[in-house]
Amino acid sequence: MTEKTSRAFTRREALVSMLGAAGVVAIGGKPASAVLPPEDKKAVMHIGCGTVCFRKLPLKEALERIARAGYEYVEPQATAPFCPHVDPWKDDPDTFRQLIRDFGFKGASALWAPHGAIIPDAESVQGITQAIRWAKEAGIPVVNAGDGRKPDALSDEEALKQMADRLAPILEVAAACQVHLAIEPHGTFSLTAEGLRKIMGLSDSPWLGINYDTANVHRATYVETVAGGYSWTPFGTRQDEVATLQSVVDRVVHFHVKDVVGATCVPLGKGDVDIVGCLRVLKQHGYTGVLSLETEGESDADEGQRLIETSRAYLTEVLAKI
Repeated sequence: MTEKTSRAFTRREALVSMLGAAGVVAIGGKPASAVLPPEDKKAVMHIGCGTVCFRKLPLKEALERIARAGYEYVEPQATAPFCPHVDPWKDDPDTFRQLIRDFGFKGASALWAPHGAIIPDAESVQGITQAIRWAKEAGIPVVNAGDGRKPDALSDEEALKQMADRLAPILEVAAACQVHLAIEPHGTFSLTAEGLRKIMGLSDSPWLGINYDTANVHRATYVETVAGGYSWTPFGTRQDEVATLQSVVDRVVHFHVKDVVGATCVPLGKGDVDIVGCLRVLKQHGYTGVLSLETEGESDADEGQRLIETSRAYLTEVLAKI
């Protein structure tokens, strides 16, 4: 697909085209089989879980635990050494697709890209485009990335121009593959509504969207991985996760549902994040995509299992009430 052809699509048309092949929920959460208007009260959100919750375990064990907990969808990462569950240069996408089916999942909702910090990482174009091509073959409709932390040497204007320059070739590949690139609140600009809108304004491609993360916005920070470990130090001004979501919800193509107390991930509903408020915004908008549970994978396996099971029960209960 040429860039000219991709621009002829509306975001909703692009979604229907992609989902007709992938059969998985994506932009604005509207499934191909039932593109629901925002006012449709029958909109149903789907529940998924990231393999990062068990990032220290092999992929198959992570999938087994997530399936055992009753999740419909799963979200892998290609962020070695932090979460090395997918290697888009070495792994066979058809084998992965079959593995997902073998464990009984309806699909994989998204893939976090290698070299996903677009502004500071000189290899971001190579890493993200490789992830997009691999995701297409694996039947994954969304690839996640972030803006990353702005280098001190760059002004805001220079950093955003650099991001725009790097987004252009990435989104050409996204259009050709009919896979969405979803920007997560994961950097200098993306932790605020204003910053997310600026990023969305860098391209008119219908394949650019947002992977909203409730806890990152709430804490005004995100995890930076270094040599397999991570830091999670607040560096911005804390945002209202509900108000921020309300401002950008029309661009949400995937959703990380995460709760925290301080810097510690906890079962949904046990922390400081307004999960219910965010879910109400999504429902009001008609989102019928995946709510993908995410933690930083620091718990041991049994504790992690209890967390994902408790969180799924919480989501199921809340979704039935709102």
